Amino acid sequence: MKRSLFNSSLSITLALAYTTSFSSEINEEFIRQELLRIQNSPDHSVSFEIDAPREFIFQFLTHRVQDYVNNAEAITFSHVNSISEDRLGAGSIRITTMENGEELVQRFLSYDPPSTYAYFTDMEASSVNVPLSYSLAHYELTYITSEKTNLRVSVVYRSSSRLLSFFVKRAFNSALEDDFAAAAKLIEERYR
Repeated sequence: MKRSLFNSSLSITLALAYTTSFSSEINEEFIRQELLRIQNSPDHSVSFEIDAPREFIFQFLTHRVQDYVNNAEAITFSHVNSISEDRLGAGSIRITTMENGEELVQRFLSYDPPSTYAYFTDMEASSVNVPLSYSLAHYELTYITSEKTNLRVSVVYRSSSRLLSFFVKRAFNSALEDDFAAAAKLIEERYR
């Protein structure tokens, strides 16, 4: 059964209502449109069957980014604006620190463990130098058996340069595929 991102529309609305020192204000209607697009016509999507339970995979993907993303060194969270009061939820901010000290700032828009979550990558608040204006990612974990899960990661994004958009698309899609192929393998190894 396919779940709608709008099952948690209250969470998304509340998450968007917050502004923090980490991010610029996000246009709620724009985010709603992009969340619809990510479900119906993403810019890119990858899918893997992973030999591990959904709960384990969900926890790993949300909390161990530095283990599967190239050049990521550490992650920290700010739950100041989380609707879940001092724990990860819609409105939380995840900051990934890269090996060179640059940071990638992501605001969770929805968070429904162990099934789905989505986040907005705030390029204005991030110090990572990538040619993107923004990106949104949606993760969907589907139960196959108690020890097997289908992971689907879909993204929408916009290049910050029309001139370079073809190259940005190829590089972004390739990195997405590489990172999640590595993540799937690593998750299986860590679960055993």
